Amino acid sequence: MIELRADLPKWQQVVKVIRTRIETGELPPGGKITERGLIEEFEVAGGTARKAIKALREAGLIYTRVNLGSFVGPEPDDDDS
Repeated sequence: MIELRADLPKWQQVVKVIRTRIETGELPPGGKITERGLIEEFEVAGGTARKAIKALREAGLIYTRVNLGSFVGPEPDDDDS
């Protein structure tokens, strides 16, 4: 579990940690990010995890595919489905 600070919203802290992991390569392109994984690792509520995923997606760090989940970007150009 990652210890979160009391002076910043939890979702922002989750975003910061995940952003760092993406930038350092700890989370490589195509790596899966799950709501459940964030809930368990950071001990946050589902709404907090969803807000973090949304912020990461809006920042262009991850992309989401319906029925598949969210993945570290960049989003592939081709759609083989």
